[in-house]
Amino acid sequence: MTTITNRYEILFLYEARDCNPNGDPLDENRPRTDPETGVATVSDVRIKRTVRDYLLSLEPDVAKRLAAGQEILIRDTLKADGHLAEGKDRAEQFLDAAAKGKKGEAKRQALEEAVTRGCIDARLFGATLPLGKAEPSLQLTGPVQFSAFNRSLHRVSPTLVQQTAAYAGNATANQKSFAERWLLPYALIAAYGVANEVAARSTGLSEADLEQLFAGLWQGTAALNTHSKLGHEPLLLVVAEYQPGYRLGALTQRLALANQRVEDTALRSTQDFELDVTAVLDAWRAYPRLRGLRIMQDSRLRCRVGEHVADFMTLAQAAGLSITALDL
Repeated sequence: MTTITNRYEILFLYEARDCNPNGDPLDENRPRTDPETGVATVSDVRIKRTVRDYLLSLEPDVAKRLAAGQEILIRDTLKADGHLAEGKDRAEQFLDAAAKGKKGEAKRQALEEAVTRGCIDARLFGATLPLGKAEPSLQLTGPVQFSAFNRSLHRVSPTLVQQTAAYAGNATANQKSFAERWLLPYALIAAYGVANEVAARSTGLSEADLEQLFAGLWQGTAALNTHSKLGHEPLLLVVAEYQPGYRLGALTQRLALANQRVEDTALRSTQDFELDVTAVLDAWRAYPRLRGLRIMQDSRLRCRVGEHVADFMTLAQAAGLSITALDL
């Protein structure tokens, strides 16, 4: 497959309702927030995990995933003794008989070829794998990167919820113990990413891989089904394609909430606000390196430009931009 030749920006908005978008394990698993602004934050690692988990769910058979180039490199695997694999153990799993006798750069090159050929997440996000003492490590810069922290467009109010646990807290207790968990009543989160055509040459990132990424963002977010993540819904995915070497940048900073019915921390659904997209559409319209937009949207999200309220695609068309629908 041919590697991508143009640059892309990804704007992805989703809502998290009565759940924990990204807990901090070093702080009682509280939802991550910016202490200065009070907005929710979601790390790039969490977003990539959502994509990886979705892609992994498409095919349960490892051999078939490898043969199709759809294996997931960064996932939990076990060594022969049953213990969790380290990075060097995962590397050895990709070195076939022909490569095992190689050393140094030849061994690293064999690993790079095996990993980029077999693992879609390595082609998307890059990889770092150690090969052992006195051996060079595999280091691939990922063509697709998301902001280190992706923020909500409003302040949030983390809430501690107490509930009855399933079992007693100790051997002599006569009643069940209590459990606690943190959640956000509501957060509208705007994620930003870039797909770089230069870095794509190193990993072999293809247009087909990008399509899988877009599906992973949308369908993977909708499929989050754990105790802490149920309540995620994708709302808007916009993929902007540019001429090689160019991008507009700061897409999430060109968005704002408008016509809020309640204060930030009292928001509970898309009925409580509109999304003002005037600045981002104006910026795209004035940017000559933009080739076009691809859009997917949940109809519940209402967007605004001036006095006009409509879906994002309608407003982008009115702005004279070249658009097509994403079919995921």
